Amino acid sequence: MYFGEKHMSEHIFSGLDGLPRAAKPRTDGLTMVIDWGLGPHAQEDLLTVGADYVDLAKVAVGVSRLLPNDSLRQKIGAYQQRGVEPFPGGQFLEYAEINGLSGHYLPAVCEAGYRWVEVSDNLAPVGLAWKREIIARAVGEFGLEVLGEVGQKEGLESAAPMAVDAETCLEAGARIILLEAAELISDDPDTAREVEEVVAAAGIERVMFELPGPWIQGVALHDIHRLRRELLRRYGSEVNMGNVSPDEVIVVEALRRGLGANAGGETL
Repeated sequence: MYFGEKHMSEHIFSGLDGLPRAAKPRTDGLTMVIDWGLGPHAQEDLLTVGADYVDLAKVAVGVSRLLPNDSLRQKIGAYQQRGVEPFPGGQFLEYAEINGLSGHYLPAVCEAGYRWVEVSDNLAPVGLAWKREIIARAVGEFGLEVLGEVGQKEGLESAAPMAVDAETCLEAGARIILLEAAELISDDPDTAREVEEVVAAAGIERVMFELPGPWIQGVALHDIHRLRRELLRRYGSEVNMGNVSPDEVIVVEALRRGLGANAGGETL
């Protein structure tokens, strides 16, 4: 037989691997997928082909409340069993805060089985003191890993520079800084400078750039493709990327590795 036993144990295309990538669990080069309520079959499809390439999964906005308890726990467990850490979207926490329910939120996160949580303040009228307190409680009282988001949505103004916001999150115990997608598509040079200040303050390995989507006014698919390529050009193949659509996970991994011009619109 042409194929020896050793060769049969390898991938058919071994040696044609593109740029090197660290295996999971990774500390950088993280990919976060956004889950808008995937059913169990769609989630299994994602994990069957993409589990090796996904590190985190944001269960967006308040989707966690809309799924039955059994379905939510099944979703969380399925991710964790394949080495993907899910977390509820930060706007769910913001909803809880502005409705006086934040005291119930973190215990519920733990009861559901989440081990990570996002803390953001891009829509709710809260400040850095609130963010610092929530992150510290999440880490100290509940043993959660925290993604602290900085930046504003829909043109809202921030009370503090983004680098100060990022430093506050890290000092309070956040593990990763999420850089809000709306900031990344701005043509304002001051915003571009603030983005670089966040990277300098936190270190590129602790910053995750959230890709924009159609929930941001004026964003088209080509904007997302362009930003992916720009992030990889500027920061390298191991840049952390978030808000990746489930059906784009393999495309993003191909683009990271430089495996073909059609992967993302141009050859790396």
